[in-house]
Amino acid sequence: MATVFVIQNQHGHYLNKQLEWVDGRDKRVLYRTVHRDEAINVVFEQSSKNIELRAHPLECETDETANPKVEAGPAIMSQVDDLLADDEQIDESTPDHIGEAADDIILAEDSDENRSQ
Repeated sequence: MATVFVIQNQHGHYLNKQLEWVDGRDKRVLYRTVHRDEAINVVFEQSSKNIELRAHPLECETDETANPKVEAGPAIMSQVDDLLADDEQIDESTPDHIGEAADDIILAEDSDENRSQ
């Protein structure tokens, strides 16, 4: 069987052909190349766009349909749902007087600027 290189990030997600991160359950859409240097170039390009990205080329065998044999990573949607739930909790737990105090500070800064002109 042939070997190909796929791109995997620090979260266990894989790069697809549209250069988006997916969990790897659908192996048909994964980015793959037979050349290690091409995979390294793609990692470099993606890392240039996102400095927090820690990706690497992963060499793997292909199955009988020429799709890479990889283990699926963690689901991406569950992470998004968790983040949205955290944001809702923060918004609900923030007292109203904090928002009002922030507005007062902004108004005070605006009036200070008007006096100095």
